[in-house]
Amino acid sequence: MRLEGLDPTNSNAASRAIVVHGAWYVSEEMIGQHGMLGRSEGCFAVAPSSLDEILTRLGPGRLIYAGQA
Repeated sequence: MRLEGLDPTNSNAASRAIVVHGAWYVSEEMIGQHGMLGRSEGCFAVAPSSLDEILTRLGPGRLIYAGQA
C-alpha cells in the first residue's frame, strides 16, 4: 500500500515510495535472536502473516499517524 504524506515534514512520502509491506525481519524469531525487530528504510514493515489483515483494516483513504515517543 503506497502512502502519501499530508504534513509538510513528510510530504515526500509518495516520491520516496513509502509503503506498508510485509518483511521477514518483523517476527518473534527476530526478536528472540536479536532482542529487537529489524529496521526498514522508512516504510511501515509488518509481519508477512499479518499483511492481508492490516491492509484490509486500513482500506483506501485511511489515516496512519506515526509520531515519536
